[in-house]
Amino acid sequence: MAHYFGFKPSEKLDAMLNEADELITNGADVEYYPHRNAIAQQIAREIIDNLLVSLIDVIPSPERQASMRKIVHSIESSTETLLKVLLGKDENADVIPTFNFLKDDSLFIDNAGERRIGLKLPEESAKEINASFAAVTPESVDIDKFKHGLQIMNNEVLDHFITRFTATLKLGMFKRKAVPVAKAAINKGLDMAINKLFPQLPDDSLNRLAEFYRPFIVEINE
Repeated sequence: MAHYFGFKPSEKLDAMLNEADELITNGADVEYYPHRNAIAQQIAREIIDNLLVSLIDVIPSPERQASMRKIVHSIESSTETLLKVLLGKDENADVIPTFNFLKDDSLFIDNAGERRIGLKLPEESAKEINASFAAVTPESVDIDKFKHGLQIMNNEVLDHFITRFTATLKLGMFKRKAVPVAKAAINKGLDMAINKLFPQLPDDSLNRLAEFYRPFIVEINE
C-alpha cells in the first residue's frame, strides 16, 4: 500500500496531457516547448484552484474569505512570475526530460481507475498527514497537529512541483537562483493562509476543512 497526494485534472488539462503524449510518442515534427509551457502553467493553476481557491467556499466568514483571497492572489502572482521566468523556448531534446517527469512521476491512476495529477508521498509524511486529519473530529480538535499535517502536505507538493520540476529544465545560473526565492515566497503565502486562518475558525469549520483536504490523500494498492 502506497500513499499519494493527487487531484483529478480538468478536462482541459487532461486533453493537453493526451495531446502532448501523442506528439512525443509518435515523434511528431513539431516544437514541444509550447506544450510543456502550457501544461506546466495549467498544472500550477489547478493546484492552486484545488488547494486554495476551492477552500475559500468552505470558509464561513466573508471577512475571512476576503483575507484568504488576498493570500491566494499573492501565491498566484508569485507562481505566474516564476513560470514566466523559467519557461522559454527550448529544443525538443531539452523538453523531453520535463515531459518524462510529468508522465512518470506526476501522474498516477487511483483505485477507481481515474487519472490524477500528484506525487507519491514518503511514508513518514503520509503518516503525519493522515494523523493530522484524524486529530480533527466532531468531538475534539488538535489544531496544532492539523496545521502541522497540512504544512507537511504543502511542503511535499512544493518540493515536487517546484524543486523537482525545475530540476528537469535547462536553466542558466540566473534563472536557477530564482527558483528557491520564488519557492520561499509561495511557501510563506501557504503558511500565512494556515496560520492566519485556522486560529479564527470554530471546531465545526475545522472539521469541514479536514473533510475538504482528505480526498487529496489517496491510498493505492501496489
